[in-house]
Amino acid sequence: MSDKVISRRKFLVGAGAVVGVAAVSGVGLANRPSPAQAAALKDVPWDYPTVAADQPDPTKLARRAFEVYYASGCAEATWWPVIDALSADNPTTWGTLPKNIMKYGGGGVGGWGSLCGTLNGSSAIIAMTGAPNGLIDAVMQYYADTPLPTNGVDRDVRAGWVPVATESGKTVNRPLPNVPTSTAHSQLCHASLTQWNMTSGSAIGGAGQKDRCAKACYDLVFKTVTLLNAYHANHANIPVTALDPSVTTCQTCHSPNAMGKMACDSCHDETPGHSLGK
Repeated sequence: MSDKVISRRKFLVGAGAVVGVAAVSGVGLANRPSPAQAAALKDVPWDYPTVAADQPDPTKLARRAFEVYYASGCAEATWWPVIDALSADNPTTWGTLPKNIMKYGGGGVGGWGSLCGTLNGSSAIIAMTGAPNGLIDAVMQYYADTPLPTNGVDRDVRAGWVPVATESGKTVNRPLPNVPTSTAHSQLCHASLTQWNMTSGSAIGGAGQKDRCAKACYDLVFKTVTLLNAYHANHANIPVTALDPSVTTCQTCHSPNAMGKMACDSCHDETPGHSLGK
């Protein structure tokens, strides 16, 4: 595992993620509302279960996210499983959403390497349920600070789960065992995927990179659904997220013309005393 922070000027390879083109089936489509019901669709936030027995199962949806990645990419993989799970009991809200809306987010939005698609999809779900930005903060910082992928997929496979994933119509032989982990220190696809590829020796578009991203989808859906279940069961459950110390340090001087919560030193090389010429 590598915790090395790689600056913008030190990247050795580009980043991006391969987004599949196959469609992903969903049970929620059977409950599609009538045109009249859709016309009366209310604005978000939409209902989210508050009783534990009715809430989505984080592990079940995380497993599905791993599979969906190979057909529709990382943003759709972290979004659609939750939408589909909520649609059965909410056909006139969650059930109105078609699959593949979030495919644009793959590879950091159309392969541009910006916000990781797992965070794009997760943040959309959080906002649509009316949960506060504190949950988005928690997911964002989890992605940056956690050695990914975790062993969640491997644990489930040992417990008997057999993933069913297809890519371009062919069955994918995944997951790969004993994959390396890396800590991104960034929410950007470009930074996090490059960090992992340098740690693992993998290349963009290879089996290792795809396996890593599918597992990251698993991890982010598990984290997101766990946070949503806790919050909606008791609205007092708002996590307190500690931002990277560089954010406070840098904004002491730069707050008039710079904003953000992402670690500054994930891209910038300047030392804390750079303004003094040190």
